[in-house]
Amino acid sequence: MCELLVAAFETPRPFRVLSPIATGLEELGVAGFGWGVAWLDEPAGAVRSTKGLGRFREEGQRMATLLTTASRRFLVHLRRPSQLSTIQLADTQPFLDGERSAWCHNGFLERAEEFRARYAGRLHGRADSEVGWQYFLDRVAQGAAPVEALRAVDEEFGGKVNLAYLGSDGELSIYSRNDTNRFWRFSLEGGEMAATDLHSSDSSVFDFVMPRATDRELLEPGSALRLAGPDAPDREPAAGSQAA
Repeated sequence: MCELLVAAFETPRPFRVLSPIATGLEELGVAGFGWGVAWLDEPAGAVRSTKGLGRFREEGQRMATLLTTASRRFLVHLRRPSQLSTIQLADTQPFLDGERSAWCHNGFLERAEEFRARYAGRLHGRADSEVGWQYFLDRVAQGAAPVEALRAVDEEFGGKVNLAYLGSDGELSIYSRNDTNRFWRFSLEGGEMAATDLHSSDSSVFDFVMPRATDRELLEPGSALRLAGPDAPDREPAAGSQAA
């Protein structure tokens, strides 16, 4: 029941341009139980992140160091866990693979408990999302492209799945199959972005949070989108999309 926001710019932009969007998604969605922001540190060739256990609008929006952080890639996760007992930093997303990548999930992975024992030595929290993340890392280690590994998580685990990935090479990819919180792709602030829809089956996310967004496109279930990366963006074959 979380909300996701990803953004890709051609030149570095400070996070403050995304902060009002993140705040709106949290206030009007069902988040407010933890948050995290990951970004690309290009000079270092690394992915960085900061997180909090409270509300973004009370914590992240007041962090001057975060607001002034400039990057070409951002990934934002605003959390409402399926189980409130998992409100702890170990379960707060995005999850990081060292400085190599960041990954986050919205929804519920139906078969997570079937796989938990397989990853027992690698798990730090109790949420279903972390189990799916470890499966994703294995698929990438076996040679799958990140966008293919996102799709594999959905195919293996089932449930309601929205996923986002940021790599240290600049790749920013998403996967959408949560029909109760759909992904929209759009243009705003000079960047290409995608965000979930506040669990509202219309285009209210634009009316209330991002009225200036253009090129709005509703991603159909099963859509895998490579929003940006070191090469030209490329969408995997999927069902058609719907313009707003």
